[in-house]
Amino acid sequence: MNQDTNQETNKPRIPQKDTALHDHIKARITRKPNRIIKRSFIESAMCNHNIVMLLMGMLVFVGILGICIMPKQEMPQFTIRQGACVAVYPGATSDEVEERVAKPLENFIFGYKEVNKKKTYTQSKDGMLIVFLELNDDVEDRDAFWSKFKHGLQAFKASLPSGVLALQAVDDIADTSALLITMESKQKTYRELNTYIDRLKDRLRRIDAISNLRTYGLENEQISIYLDQNKLAKYGIGSYKVLNQLALQGFTTMSGNLELGNLNLPIHITDSYNNERDVAEQIVYSDPKGNIVRLKDIAQIRREYPKLSKYIKSNGNKCVLLSIEMRPGNDIVKMGKDVHQAMDEFEQTLPDDVHINTITDQSKVVNESVLNFLRELLISVISVIIVVILLMPRRVAEVSALSIPITIFSSLGIFYLFGMELNTVTLAALIVTLGMVVDDSVVIIDNYMEKLGHGMSRWHAAIAAPREFFMSVLSATLSISLTFFPFLFTMHGDMGDFVKSFPWAMFIILSISLTVSLLLTPYLQYRVIHKGISSKATPNARKKPLDYLQMGYTWLLKHCFASPRITLIVGVVLVSIGAVIFVNLPQRMMPIAERNQFAVEFYLPNGTTADRTAQVADSMAHILQRDSQVTAVTTFIGQGSPRFHTTYAPQIGGPNFAQFIVNTVDNGATEEVLDRYADRYSNYFPDCYIRFKQMDYNNASYPIEVRVSGDSISDLKAAARKIATCMHQIEGINLIRTNFEEPLPGIRVTPDATEANRLGVNKTLLSADLAIHFGDGIPMSTLWEGDYPVKMVLKSKNDSDLANEYIPVMGGTSSVPLRQLAKISPDWHDGCIVRRNGIRTISIVGEPMRGYNANQLSNKLKEKISKLPLGTDLDWEIGGMAEKDGETMPQVISGVLIAVLIIFFILLFHFKRISLALVNLSSMSLCIFGAAIGLLITGFDVSITCILGVVSLMGILVRNGIIMLDYAEELRRDKGLSVRDAAFQAGERRMRPIFLTSAAASVGVLPMMIENNTLWSPMGAVIFFGTLISMVLIATILPVLYWIVFDKHGKYSLRKKTSSPGRRASSTENKV
Repeated sequence: MNQDTNQETNKPRIPQKDTALHDHIKARITRKPNRIIKRSFIESAMCNHNIVMLLMGMLVFVGILGICIMPKQEMPQFTIRQGACVAVYPGATSDEVEERVAKPLENFIFGYKEVNKKKTYTQSKDGMLIVFLELNDDVEDRDAFWSKFKHGLQAFKASLPSGVLALQAVDDIADTSALLITMESKQKTYRELNTYIDRLKDRLRRIDAISNLRTYGLENEQISIYLDQNKLAKYGIGSYKVLNQLALQGFTTMSGNLELGNLNLPIHITDSYNNERDVAEQIVYSDPKGNIVRLKDIAQIRREYPKLSKYIKSNGNKCVLLSIEMRPGNDIVKMGKDVHQAMDEFEQTLPDDVHINTITDQSKVVNESVLNFLRELLISVISVIIVVILLMPRRVAEVSALSIPITIFSSLGIFYLFGMELNTVTLAALIVTLGMVVDDSVVIIDNYMEKLGHGMSRWHAAIAAPREFFMSVLSATLSISLTFFPFLFTMHGDMGDFVKSFPWAMFIILSISLTVSLLLTPYLQYRVIHKGISSKATPNARKKPLDYLQMGYTWLLKHCFASPRITLIVGVVLVSIGAVIFVNLPQRMMPIAERNQFAVEFYLPNGTTADRTAQVADSMAHILQRDSQVTAVTTFIGQGSPRFHTTYAPQIGGPNFAQFIVNTVDNGATEEVLDRYADRYSNYFPDCYIRFKQMDYNNASYPIEVRVSGDSISDLKAAARKIATCMHQIEGINLIRTNFEEPLPGIRVTPDATEANRLGVNKTLLSADLAIHFGDGIPMSTLWEGDYPVKMVLKSKNDSDLANEYIPVMGGTSSVPLRQLAKISPDWHDGCIVRRNGIRTISIVGEPMRGYNANQLSNKLKEKISKLPLGTDLDWEIGGMAEKDGETMPQVISGVLIAVLIIFFILLFHFKRISLALVNLSSMSLCIFGAAIGLLITGFDVSITCILGVVSLMGILVRNGIIMLDYAEELRRDKGLSVRDAAFQAGERRMRPIFLTSAAASVGVLPMMIENNTLWSPMGAVIFFGTLISMVLIATILPVLYWIVFDKHGKYSLRKKTSSPGRRASSTENKV
């Protein structure tokens, strides 16, 4: 016994009785297709198994370490290719802003090749222009563009009218907040909250992972100077003179330097304003006799907060919002823990009525998402191991099962060494490949046991088994791992960012699996498996589940070979049915995001005051807060929130706009709350559209949108009314509106040139006086209290109407009613003029009601609009999600087609025959039926992850086909079997490995599917149902197709022979 053991552990020699078999194996090994593999390759790994196991052990250790310290994200890093540019032009109407600012600015912006002109649009409003820029999908370094753009913008400003006070690029709207924190209080002032928030920021800056800390909703105190018109008239002082005097006193400039010998001493003049008393004591008038008039003599000075036109409230209390952004490349989960620890410590130092709340926490989302996927991965691994143990002999199962954790942890180790993130994409790749990892080992072990059954020694069988199937396993691995790489080149923009790590993850995992099966599995099977597959049937042996499955499959295969035409027709029909189902399934390339929060947007008519907007928002907030599943409501009046979700762009606010961030108890509660409130309250308040916005991964501004372009605003509005009527006729579309706001009512003051000149009144004086009386006042100067700025604003109490307002004339020595020197008339102008790609464009938008698919509604709408007479001067197109998905689908299709082409060349390289490659390639179509049935049963939409699942299925089918056809060719070449017998035996012999692979792959993705994750469950459904259904189809249809294609002596020549299929089948059963 010891001698035999020594012969096996040392360099073995095949016994004399195995000489014939040894010669056969030697011929197989040295055959031309396998000459690229040196004889010592696998044998060296066997002899140096300690080194191989040490290296694998180190890699597994690095993988375990990597799980703990790798950067974690929910999604791959997205490049947000959006930004804005804002121009302030006080006193100009929307038409004037369009003509004088929008058009020249468009020409300047479109001069940059990085700008996507089709998706860049402007909004010309009363006194303001907002440009929404979108960059091309191929722009990767957005910071470089914005740096160049800002530099050019400052030079361009000189060409705009002098009345344009500000022109600024806003690129920080692309930055996503990792956490949004509110500091709220019922009693504390904004200044006190500002002090607390500054102290908190000082603590948070110690955390290296934090890049930016931005404060929102903070209001500074101001000193309001209320002029008394009667006293001004008494002293004969005009308001404009007071304005000039105070502004000059607060102006700081260089005061020169004094040289004393070798010293250069700068000269500084003490500030005139240090507090309210200094302001009150300012002299605004003096005469030669020494009489003076101080500001307190003609005005009331009061420190107060300005009338708020935009502010933030948390659960009804005033609050300040802090946005925390993370530096790229850091672990957001660790950063979140550090932030919460710092906040907990800081909160203990705050007064009792000041509270800190977290309203959005991306670190928590990422942590839960990664932990869920790791849990699914663990369940999948355990499930696959259980399946392997149940369906395979114990020792075979031990070797196969051991390869799974080794491959997974080794892959994680490679991820960590290459600097890859641990996110749902890379974790999904690990789950998807579980079945393929098992298959690599199963194929080698199955061949090893067959050789043991034929009498080969364990040592030589362990070496010959992987060598014999090396090319088959290599081609099968390449056919899966390389098929995803075309998406790196065909997918652009957000979709490209999403899929970019998936091909690399698949390639790494399958390469590690191949390495384990070739270097480690041979030694493990040599040490663990001592018995092979018996070539003789054992009488009265206890049948296992796989034996019954084999019997049923053999029966089915016999009937398929008995009716080959019917078999192929059934295959074609099933593929056709699958294709029809696929085409008619709802499509949504990027699904809803599962979050315990959602947004609510309020749109009131143009010109609505902030107070009225707040009334509506507060009413809705009270309704939501009564719901037990709602935990918090953060209200933004007159402004939008910072970007707290990657694809949810911040909204440009205004007095007629409000937004909520609503937090719920969990992800499921979000769906339930939206189901109860979204459709019911969208038009609940008069003249107010309320949009309930659930977070998703699609960055389309509106789910349903129709854009009409032309020169005439009246024609555009007429077309918009027709399209809106069509939208109202389609069930499921809600919140129908346009982005051209209703005409804004106003008042136009036209000075009488002759009278105004006689009275010494010009446009500037008149504008300033009206602004003091009827506006928020005119800022004059800033008083600094340390680092806290306090603006000084000149105002006037007003009790009269506009026509009877007395205007100072003749240098302030007299006053006359405004109606005496100007004509006052009502005025109407467009509230908002939108231009897209340099052309006036009106968008008619809508929201799908709960349970409706936006793309299907858009398709119905497109059919109706195509029948409308909109005019030849107008162009229209469908926007929204349909446009976004329409841009993505050609990229996906081209990626799939290139993947098919790559698979074909891999098959051609492997088989060296076009006919065999085409037969195997055609088997890929069998995955369509199973994938379509999976989506139909589960009710998921066709999405990008669904497409990735289909491509994975294609690779699995080609992999099974390669092993099956290789075996059939071997039977024909080495044993001289006919095409029919070779096809039948190949199908029969390869059924078990195919079933094991399919069962492992299906069970592996089962946790992913039943998790009901909107993003990844469609992939799980496609692979689960597709693998099980396609397993039956490929195991029956592919052998029949191979027989019919390569039978050179007639389609059914084997039927003419005396031996029946049943007898042949029984003989093959005994052999196998």
